[in-house]
Amino acid sequence: MTKLAVSSGDPAGIGPDICIKAFGIKTKFNYSPVIFGDPDLFKERAKILGQKIDLQIYKGEDDELLSNNCLWIQPHNLEQPVAPGEPNTFYAGYLMDLFEDAIQRTISNEFDGLVTGPINKELMNKGGVSFQGHTEVLTKVSKTQKVLMMLVSNEMKVALATTHISIAEVPKMITRNHLLSCLTILRDDLRTKWNITSPCIKILGLNPHAGDGGFIGKEDQEIIEPLVSELNKKNFNIVGPVSADTAFIRKHDNQKIDAILAMFHDQGLPVIKTLGFGNIVNITLGLPFIRTSVDHGTAYDMAGRDQVDESSMLEAANLAALITSYQ
Repeated sequence: MTKLAVSSGDPAGIGPDICIKAFGIKTKFNYSPVIFGDPDLFKERAKILGQKIDLQIYKGEDDELLSNNCLWIQPHNLEQPVAPGEPNTFYAGYLMDLFEDAIQRTISNEFDGLVTGPINKELMNKGGVSFQGHTEVLTKVSKTQKVLMMLVSNEMKVALATTHISIAEVPKMITRNHLLSCLTILRDDLRTKWNITSPCIKILGLNPHAGDGGFIGKEDQEIIEPLVSELNKKNFNIVGPVSADTAFIRKHDNQKIDAILAMFHDQGLPVIKTLGFGNIVNITLGLPFIRTSVDHGTAYDMAGRDQVDESSMLEAANLAALITSYQ
């Protein structure tokens, strides 16, 4: 059985809540989740949520010994109590230590995959921890040269050529070599993680109307088009560059599109999040291990409420387990 490390996220947000609701209700999974977090916080949060849980401390047990009847916790103790909905910068360093421990244990193969809960970037940086996002930390800690962020729903897969950078910086990143790396990672991971033999990738244009023949920017005609032509001669299957305003309309496609590569964060993500919010999984491609994440933030205003929706956490864990079965 697959054993998953679950980084529980911001303790004042809904991370602990969705872990409790997803994995503390004695549901039978074909994998064993182990939550990285503070046991006392989880006990208190379960009481607030009105959830009865059998919390057990993880001590390195093999996956066959990790019963789904328990909520298994890898202890990371907070220095002081944290109330739901009351974030504090004092635990920024704690969150980074917890996250990096989960990464290292997954790299060492103690766990088969890593699932991450939501972290507040602003809180981390105000707390003295330089933090652009999970993706950047995963790249650094795993010593991976290049990774690719992709969001997955039942309807589509959208990868990002650039992630958490200023829109003014995006054109500088749209180079031949960078896009070559992104497309190679995307193709290879679609093959190995989804068993798609010859994946078809649609690449979006950087500029409106994919540059309109060079009248609205030159990047699409001078960088993206030549690269697509070159790669398609090398057994890639790439469509584009396609104008982003119509790229998601399926009746325009002549073949099944397996994934879309968007040029920047807010070009592709609004579409997939509008279509499937709550059931979307963030996955980091190019890593030497499986990493998935929820598709939402800390939602401090919902922390400690039973109405909180755990579906994205379940989708993230289910996908991580499914992909490991292909490896």
